[in-house]
Amino acid sequence: MLNGKNVVLRAWREPDVEALAELRNDRVLQSQLMTQPRPNSLPRVRRWLQDKSEKEDGLFFVIAAARDDAPLGYVQIQNLQQRHGRGELGICLAPRAHGKGVAQEALTLLEAYLVDTFGLRKLTLQVLLENARAIRFYERYGFQRVGVMKEHFILNGDYKDVLVMEKRS
Repeated sequence: MLNGKNVVLRAWREPDVEALAELRNDRVLQSQLMTQPRPNSLPRVRRWLQDKSEKEDGLFFVIAAARDDAPLGYVQIQNLQQRHGRGELGICLAPRAHGKGVAQEALTLLEAYLVDTFGLRKLTLQVLLENARAIRFYERYGFQRVGVMKEHFILNGDYKDVLVMEKRS
């Protein structure tokens, strides 16, 4: 568990499944995260959480409020390559947690952990080029634009450009 002033990063627990299922069933949010929205039952979300938690090349944390342990979202690292010192970042926050410093604090906790524990030197991410709000956040946090993949993701029948960003620790 990683403790911050306002948020905690921790393993998922059974009481989190319902709140995380709500996020996984939010079609707009999932589209912004470049996943294919689909109906997610509680058992399906539970299996997804188990799978994410058991991956050898990844990390998965629930982002919870420090004051009451309520889940606010999740953050994950995929394709963690310790030898090369890199991993791919993914973060999902409930709309009610947007604009409150939750993502900033969660990423600060996560990055310190990754550097100290895994010697991580670089995080990468992909974001829809049209998601200006997310891009502004990532740039304020220190990510830099490194390239655009043209017509890389289909959303509502239209191919969208995807921005690749990285942050070196």
